[in-house]
Amino acid sequence: MVVKDIIFDLGNVLVPFDWRIAVTGLIKYLPGDLAAKSESDPKLFALVVSDLIEALEIGSISFEGFHREIVLRTDLSADLLEFRRIWCDIFRLDHQMVNLGRELARRYGVWLASNTDEAHYEYIIGKFPELLFYKKAALSYKMGTKKPQRQYFIKALEMFQIKAKNSIFIDDIMKNVQAAGKLGMVGIQFTTFESLSERLREYGVVT
Repeated sequence: MVVKDIIFDLGNVLVPFDWRIAVTGLIKYLPGDLAAKSESDPKLFALVVSDLIEALEIGSISFEGFHREIVLRTDLSADLLEFRRIWCDIFRLDHQMVNLGRELARRYGVWLASNTDEAHYEYIIGKFPELLFYKKAALSYKMGTKKPQRQYFIKALEMFQIKAKNSIFIDDIMKNVQAAGKLGMVGIQFTTFESLSERLREYGVVT
């Protein structure tokens, strides 16, 4: 395999995140019963609004509409500005991974492929401009589809104008890695910086 292009996922690869931070911030704006349940089980809030998150990440609902629907569904009292702040303030930067990406961008085509929404993406690149080492980003909310859908990967490859057979795709979620593999890319599931570096060396990638 001749590696020409490397595609990075964003969340939990370049920018680790923790949904519990957002849930903790939202609890004081939720009615008593839902607040208590969400505090004991932080995953509950995401489950209650999972379909809205899905719609947000494929761009079929605006962030304003997302907030409005959540207010109607949960009786959330946070206004749009405060909700956006809490929703977005869950990320940190993995400096090792960003440095790796910047080094790889010197020798290869480096790209971004992310299931995300507009608010999150704008927040991330605003707070962490060091991330802007990639040539283009395939963002689910702009593409109208998301990983692991086959159409997402087809659109991404077309956008980047690259060939699957010369590409490595890095993602923390195995089903996304497997979907990329079905199109001919080499998929690597990200777990640690060290294991990723070792896998890249196996494919002759020079950092």
